[in-house]
Amino acid sequence: FGTRLIVQIKLRVEAEREANESRARAEYLNHILQEMATHDGLTGLANRRCFDAAISRELQRAARNKSSLTLLMIDVDFFKKYNDTYGHLAGDACLKQIANALKIAEKRSADLVARFGGEEFIVMLPDCDAQGAVQIAESILSEVRALAIPHSVNPQGIVTVSAGIGVLNPVGSSDTPDSIIGMADKALYQAKSNGRNQVYLYRMATL
Repeated sequence: FGTRLIVQIKLRVEAEREANESRARAEYLNHILQEMATHDGLTGLANRRCFDAAISRELQRAARNKSSLTLLMIDVDFFKKYNDTYGHLAGDACLKQIANALKIAEKRSADLVARFGGEEFIVMLPDCDAQGAVQIAESILSEVRALAIPHSVNPQGIVTVSAGIGVLNPVGSSDTPDSIIGMADKALYQAKSNGRNQVYLYRMATL
């Protein structure tokens, strides 16, 4: 009887161990799948899907609290010419370095840096006013210039970025993701039209 009990205990312990290992593997795979669904494969930043969900949440929260929300739209200057000159592998490496530089903007848990598409990135900054946003954008431009990635077709001789800023202060109940994204996008267009490698703040009176 004693031997049979010991065998049963051993079998139960082994079964529990296997069950725990299977559960751990499933949790790990779920984590990997979640990362793949919400993060950009090249840069490791949040992807467009993740950003879309995050900005919807933040707009609702900011509208309830009557607080501000800021977006920085960032684009790599002359990136098509960079790819044409140095090749797509170099282009991918360039985007990875820029993505790392952009992470300096994620100082608080709700701050989010995402790859918006191609060579375009977006930074979401809840509870951030225009002055703070300009400072963060300028620091991003400085970080990218400090990488000193050679770019012979850029008049600066190195890779640079341009940034457009859209600010809702405070966020209203009728504001949508498209409205603030449109503000940041128009500001980015103005920054590039003004000569690139600079920051432009959207102002309704002037655009």
